[in-house]
This record gives sequence, C-alpha cells and structure tokens, in this order.
Amino acid sequence: MLTDKELAALHARLFSYRESSELASESSLNALLDNVLTSLETEDSSYRPSADDGNPGGLLDLRGRNTSVIIVPDLHARPDFLLRLLECKVRGESILRLLNQKKLTVICVGDGVHTETQGRDYVRWLEAFDSWQRGIVDCPAMREEVFLGLVTMMTVMELKTAFPENFHFLKGNHENVMNIEGMGDHAFRKFAMEGQMVCDFMGEVYGDVTLHLIRCFETRLPIVAVFDDFCVSHAEPRSFFRRADIINYHDESVAEDVILNFTWTGNGDAEEGSVEQLFTELTAKNAESALWFGGHRPVEGKCLFRQNGHYVQIHNPNEMNIVLLAPGKKFDCEKDIISLIKK
Repeated sequence: MLTDKELAALHARLFSYRESSELASESSLNALLDNVLTSLETEDSSYRPSADDGNPGGLLDLRGRNTSVIIVPDLHARPDFLLRLLECKVRGESILRLLNQKKLTVICVGDGVHTETQGRDYVRWLEAFDSWQRGIVDCPAMREEVFLGLVTMMTVMELKTAFPENFHFLKGNHENVMNIEGMGDHAFRKFAMEGQMVCDFMGEVYGDVTLHLIRCFETRLPIVAVFDDFCVSHAEPRSFFRRADIINYHDESVAEDVILNFTWTGNGDAEEGSVEQLFTELTAKNAESALWFGGHRPVEGKCLFRQNGHYVQIHNPNEMNIVLLAPGKKFDCEKDIISLIKK
C-alpha cells in the first residue's frame, strides 16, 4: 500500500504524461517496461495460477474477492479515459484511493493502442499513412498517434506496477507491437496499415530493445479473468477450452487456438453455448447463470447481449463507459454501466 505522499506522486506523474507535449524518452519508457514486467512475471499464484513451465498462466482467478469490480472496455489510445476513471468516486472515495486500499478490482479488457473513431482519428491515420507510403515513418501525425497510445499504456503500466493484485489488463488483439502473425496474433489494419506503421515508428524512434520489451509485456498479459459470478475476456469466447489450456496459454500445442479464441472472435463467429460451457468450467456453477463480459467489437448505446443474454459486449468507442459490479448483485445494464463523460 502506498503512502499518501507516494499516491500523490503517482497521481501527479500520470497526469504529467498526458500534459507533456513530448514523447517519452527511450530510457524512461524502458524503465517503466522493466518495472511492469517484474510485476507480471512475479504475480502471486493465489490469483494467477502458474502454468506447467512455472510462469504465471493466462487465467486470473479472482473468485472469493468481496470487493466491487470495474470492467473497462477497449481504451484505444484514450489516456483521458483512464485518468477520468482514476478520479471517479465510488462511495465517496476516488478509484485511485480504492485501488490503493485494495477495496476495488479493475479489469481492462485490452486494446490499449490504435485510435479508432471517425473524425480526427481517421484523418490523422490517413495523414500518417500518406507519409509512410512516401517512406517517412516519423511525421507529426504519427507522433500524435503514438503519443496517445504510449501515454495510455504508460498509465496502464504504472497502475499495474503500483497495484499488481487489484489492477489488471488483459491481452487484446491490438497488443501486437511487432505486427506479427502466429501464436494467436494477426497483423492489424483498419483505416490504414496501423499495425505496421506503429511497428516501424517504434523501431525507428525507440529501437529494437524497446520493441522487444513491449512484446515481452504483451505476451505476459493474461487473457481471461474469472470472478464468482462472471468472467471477462477481450473478445467473445469462440469455443470451449479447458481451464488448464487457458492457464498454459503459451504452450505451443494450444497457444495459437487459445489466444486467438479470446482476442479475435467476430460477431457471429462463436460456437453456440461457448460462454455457458466455459463459465461452468471456470466457476463450477450452473450454465444458466453464466455471464461473460468483453469488448473488441463496437456497440451502440451501453451494451449488446449475445449468446442468449450470457455474453455482454460493452465497447462503445464514442463513449467512456465502465461497468461497476458489486459483490452478489445481479448485473443491470442500465444501472451498472456508467458514463465518465459529463453530459
């Protein structure tokens, strides 16, 4: 637990990242990556069961916690989303303080980078793409895009390092800085060639060491979180996997399918009943009570129910919505999804 002075320093540091007009230095970024990698590589097996190779596995088992839980949908290079979250109050206390007191658990569903909304994001990508096609990797538009992505992920890294047991970030399909194919990852493009453009920029501006450290960070992220009454992953589970497969998600015999299963599933691609079967496998509870949250595919409004109401999509890219769940309380889409945007 941080002292009041340490907590105030963390708060100031997080906001200073956003207020800066410059990209983080290579040394400061690498130091952050080293710290968060230590946190991820030494997670307690009491809530993150170890894989057969002894490393922390792909499952966060957070059952038995008598704390409220906040689920944060895809961030997509929106640092203000996280900063507003930290200052949001629950029962009179800021979320930052509740994290420090271990009275709250925050789960981010992944996808921390690559802005994705129409308007300024779209125009910026096209400007950067035009430069990239002409061989100019480092241009003002690309610097602005990477700045937003890095500030978002630096905030994530700081929070994971400060509150390793209570702040968690799951791997999404955009956590692929090298834009590689294989082991559950695919190269990414939407408005332009985002995946390769960011990879090229990071390589030119920061270098191979930073690229390697970011890739290590991405591959050490868990892919599923299980609580007493619900589960969370980045995308809708495509099919059933055993608990042991999820824990051993880096085993070459299952990695390709398991990681892909929870990070890339499109609407309509999941097998019928996959959520119910997985929920029972992970919680040992009746499938009728299955509830699973994820992001990945955008929705309009607060949420979209799939799989007969058992899977809840919560990622609205035009909003800053969070899910706030109290222990033992039945989920209510209208009441439990809260906007961080003052209207």
